Amino acid sequence: MLERNYEIAKINFKHHLIGHFAVAVLFVAIAPLLMGMKNLDEMQVAKIMEFYLGFLGVILLVPLFLPDTDKNIRDLLASKKTALTTVRLIRLLEAALCLLALLLVFLYVLKTGDCTFRYGACLFAAAANAVMMGGTGLLCYSLVDNVALAYMIPFLYYAMSMGGGEKYLGHFWLFGYSGGGSIQEKGWLFAGGILLGVLSLVIRGKGGLCK
Repeated sequence: MLERNYEIAKINFKHHLIGHFAVAVLFVAIAPLLMGMKNLDEMQVAKIMEFYLGFLGVILLVPLFLPDTDKNIRDLLASKKTALTTVRLIRLLEAALCLLALLLVFLYVLKTGDCTFRYGACLFAAAANAVMMGGTGLLCYSLVDNVALAYMIPFLYYAMSMGGGEKYLGHFWLFGYSGGGSIQEKGWLFAGGILLGVLSLVIRGKGGLCK
């Protein structure tokens, strides 16, 4: 079982995820060109994590169902012993691990720039935003089978957070921690994003392109 799952993950990374991961790496790499990354305090670091790195969730998580648009791939996966939903779950976990790795590396770079912050708190703030933004796009993709629209929805959510703020989004405001809130409040975003991801897998498993 583990060997088969590893093979699925390896094939997915080689033929699908690697391109999105490369874009994510580039997105992280250009950060120093866009913003200061030295001698920052925790709120300044939190602002970078919430306002910028949340987009990694869009880059890495939203394309989860993209391989399913190829009929040959769908037929191949359907012929295997591993259930299609399991294959998608492996894809999702692999993308999440890539996301976590990039966030950890980014925070390490900030530490080397003499920034002062709590590693765990800022990591969670970024992860919560990334998971929630990615989850909104993923749910849209599972419902409408349109990847362009799936990419647009997280950007709309981001714009709503910028414009409406906590007044309209409450616990699901993206910028709560850097806006002076408690890190515990990011739990709503993290849990919400996971729920959206699970719903996406369930919905996709019952219909969509592979019905």
